[in-house]
Amino acid sequence: MSKRYRETIEEVELPTTGTDGTAPSAFTWRGNRYQVLQVLGHWREDPGWWRRPDGEPVQIEQTDLWRVEAANGKPARGVYELVRRGETWRLDRVWD
Repeated sequence: MSKRYRETIEEVELPTTGTDGTAPSAFTWRGNRYQVLQVLGHWREDPGWWRRPDGEPVQIEQTDLWRVEAANGKPARGVYELVRRGETWRLDRVWD
């Protein structure tokens, strides 16, 4: 079962060789630091455009999504879905 949060991540650590498309190595959410143990999946939604019902175009930035296994120093591990759009990161979903 999963729960959707769609909350901003306070801090994201990328590997020193990190470029666009590189998975985070750690992140901070709700004041807790999580170490990424394993990347379970990565996919990209290319930039595009849509139209509102009134016909006005809407630009959508490229979005990268990662599903990762992470732990925050407690015995339990979890699966987290992290989303990056532009320079903004958010935690989208958590599986228990």
